[in-house]
Amino acid sequence: MKISQTDDEAELIIGNQRHRFRGQWITGTPWERFGLYNAYVVVHADGTVAEVTAHSGELVPGATEDLIDYIKEQWSNLDQPTAPLTLEIDPTNACLSRDCGTRCFSAAYRRLNPKAQIDGPVIADLLTAFAREGGKIVRFDGGGDPLLHRDVRNGALLGKAKQLGLKSALLTSGELLASSDLPALADSDCYLRVSINACTDSTRKAFHGNDCSAKSVFDAVERFAGLLANKGTCVPVGASFLLDTLNFREMLDCAKICRTIGIRHFSVRRVLGPQSLRPNFTETQLREVENLLEEVSSLNAPSFRVFVPWRPVDEPDLAPRSGSIPAAQCWQSTFKTIIEPFASDQTFRAQLCGRYRGCGMGQALQLPALFQKESPVTWVHRWRDSFDVYPHSRGELVRFCPSCIDRGFILMIEGLLNAVGKKSADFSLLHLKRSCQPR
Repeated sequence: MKISQTDDEAELIIGNQRHRFRGQWITGTPWERFGLYNAYVVVHADGTVAEVTAHSGELVPGATEDLIDYIKEQWSNLDQPTAPLTLEIDPTNACLSRDCGTRCFSAAYRRLNPKAQIDGPVIADLLTAFAREGGKIVRFDGGGDPLLHRDVRNGALLGKAKQLGLKSALLTSGELLASSDLPALADSDCYLRVSINACTDSTRKAFHGNDCSAKSVFDAVERFAGLLANKGTCVPVGASFLLDTLNFREMLDCAKICRTIGIRHFSVRRVLGPQSLRPNFTETQLREVENLLEEVSSLNAPSFRVFVPWRPVDEPDLAPRSGSIPAAQCWQSTFKTIIEPFASDQTFRAQLCGRYRGCGMGQALQLPALFQKESPVTWVHRWRDSFDVYPHSRGELVRFCPSCIDRGFILMIEGLLNAVGKKSADFSLLHLKRSCQPR
């Protein structure tokens, strides 16, 4: 197999067969590929080739390679795998943000148990079971802010994930980075992604609902990035910017600051969910947003990868209930799961996906947990049971949910599995940036 490239055409040669694609090959490490490709080229062992739409960006902190390994390992039971590919753990409901408006999925249910958390030793057992059963990626998410959990803040749980061979990510708003054990976090090789939603204190206070200064967050991130640079690690620091009417005019300035303080991934995100949760941009504001997105995109460089939405900012989520997601099943809840605190007694429960954190509290559709108060040693077995013991099957979910926040992932997996087919689990994936990517 050989690949070559002209200005606007990517070529793949297998034996005496030539396959041409409109676009450019994207090579390099997962960190280097971030935000650059939008398609996979599936190459089978028998030489047949197929092109499918890929997830927007990269599967950070995992990678295409983890996805391939997972599919091959689960080949005979992809409709009911032995373990999720990715585990999202919400260690705590506690959060320094007092009011994030409708931008935060968790706000409605977090108020019910604002200090609920899962004990550190319990989380360690959860991770051990996950790794033993074939899981690959763990994200410390929220819920609340993971850094309000002592064993996340001191790096113990991130270190445990590394010890188990798991790739890990820590998603935080950044207020507690300055008081965290940054050397321990750096040693864990976790992918730190900070919500950098403002560069002025007034906008940050309006967006996050607290008095933490923007500068204090930037300074702490810069110190952490410096530690990584001194270690010589290839793991970058990421930042996300969530678009809202409150902050969109600071998007470009935030990106420029992030570039100077050592952040290597800058990702602009849309608020997802039903229309009641979405910001109401005017037509004038939408034009401003599009222009700013173009300027942010122009900052992309090998040392500063930029990802901006490919879809229109005001495009609504697809609604599975209306038949808009043509998939055999909900691959999001097949490949991933959420574990969050339950009540206030240090126990936990599992949810289908991020849409149903808190069982969908405050949303149009509320669904029960997959399970709750399970042993942290046997939870993966209970997760497997949920494919048979749950009010809705994974197949029904793609025709049941009123809105989907992960349609890109679901459609990517559907296309990928259809392209791979049942002919052979022996395949490889190439990364392609199509010449015309959707916006």
